[in-house]
Amino acid sequence: MEQGTLLYSLDKLKEIDDAEEFILQVINIFLETVPQNTSALRKACAEKNWDQVYFFAHKIKANVALLGIDSIVEEVRIVERCAKDYHDLDIIPAKVYFIDETVQKAAEQMSSFIATL
Repeated sequence: MEQGTLLYSLDKLKEIDDAEEFILQVINIFLETVPQNTSALRKACAEKNWDQVYFFAHKIKANVALLGIDSIVEEVRIVERCAKDYHDLDIIPAKVYFIDETVQKAAEQMSSFIATL
């Protein structure tokens, strides 16, 4: 991933409503909830608590899609499905790590974006 490459996109948000107030509200909700949820996802994965892994993957799926974090949309779906069905559990930890790292970096980028307004 190149330095300076945005991990998120506001395109889907702008399709819904391109008002700056709306976009900032959605970003702030993301920043308040999703990084904490991915940290909880990582903890649940470490504990092999697959029900909680499913819960947190499901919880973040829509937010990740809405904010155009395309590099992990499919990863979140895979983690959700595998945890729910208790299959391919061995692939989940690496995906969860990637999801968490990507969300944390995207959150940093969004915070920087907000600071420029």
